Amino acid sequence: MIMLSHWKVCWLSRGATVSSLLVALFASLVYSQELAIETIPASLIYVRSRTDDVKLLCRSNKPVESCSVKVPGYPKVYDVTKLPDGLGEYGMGLQNGDCGVIIGRLLTSNEGKFECNLTVGGEVFRQTIDVVLPIAPEPTELQLGEKTVRIGDGFAQNQTLKLKCISEDGLPVASLSWMLDDQPLDSSLLGPLKTREKVNQKGKKLTTVEQELNYFITPEDNGKKIVCKADHLAFGKGYFRASLVLDIMFPPQRLPTIYVGESSYGMVNVTIKANPKPKTHWKVNGVTIEEGHSSGPYQAYVPRDMDNGNYLVRLRINEHTKQTEIYELEATNDLGTQTYVIKATEYRESDNELESRIDQQDEGGSGARFWLISLWTFFTSVIVTCLL
Repeated sequence: MIMLSHWKVCWLSRGATVSSLLVALFASLVYSQELAIETIPASLIYVRSRTDDVKLLCRSNKPVESCSVKVPGYPKVYDVTKLPDGLGEYGMGLQNGDCGVIIGRLLTSNEGKFECNLTVGGEVFRQTIDVVLPIAPEPTELQLGEKTVRIGDGFAQNQTLKLKCISEDGLPVASLSWMLDDQPLDSSLLGPLKTREKVNQKGKKLTTVEQELNYFITPEDNGKKIVCKADHLAFGKGYFRASLVLDIMFPPQRLPTIYVGESSYGMVNVTIKANPKPKTHWKVNGVTIEEGHSSGPYQAYVPRDMDNGNYLVRLRINEHTKQTEIYELEATNDLGTQTYVIKATEYRESDNELESRIDQQDEGGSGARFWLISLWTFFTSVIVTCLL
């Protein structure tokens, strides 16, 4: 009985010891789990400007008993409270869990791995932050697809233009964006970003990024500009960009703008879209008037370049007329021909059906009114005889 009692007590004693150990171990695990140490910034910082203050911070959620730091470009490990010239203490202090430094002016020698050693609860914890000076990429480049159809120095209309934008050898990688004039291009027109890396002679990893644009061009895009921008930390607020002006070649287009301008008797004004510049002539009552010439009361002007493939073509009428007349305008360039037929008729208030197609202004009581009634003829010259 005595032996059994002894072993029982011994077992209980050992059980109590194990329980105490488990409690202590659990408390230690809880303490370790509760402790959190981080770096700000996290693991890596790219320095935009050497003149900016560089702030490096190690932070604990518990008070720090002591902290030492090693800063690239400085020969020793320093107590954070006893820093050499060029370095300053940063943060809320050890009691608040902060251990950090400020580098007032970054030198090339300061690039590298910053290290801090925090003593928390008698245990030392080591954290690092890589300090990196960005390397600007090469000037942005635009490459045109091999299957692009060219007409002279311009582009054929109604084709998908393939453009590749390349920003080469940056650290970190550049950010690309696309614009059409001042408007961002839809992301659905862009291919995926592709990157490739290389290591330079100093052992730094440089990244090239490229992206392809597929854009369907029409005469409406003539004169617009496609722009690819490469933003990078090394540029500060600037950027590299490459651009392509869309010089699109197309025959004279249908549906010009037409209206009666200011004149004693009237001016027929037609805005034609074409590229290259068209040659024009008018036909009135069987008489042909070439651009830059006159015949009877009619004077034909040379087309005026209004930019981006727009040309203003004018016919001056130097006498009153109330009779119905037909004016034919023909415009031709190397890519095709367009014939426009304008009907001049005495204006009546009941002619409401004309309002949506005509700009009208009475000139000297002539009551002249002009209406475009023809459609497009392509690659040939056709006299349109259909009247409204």
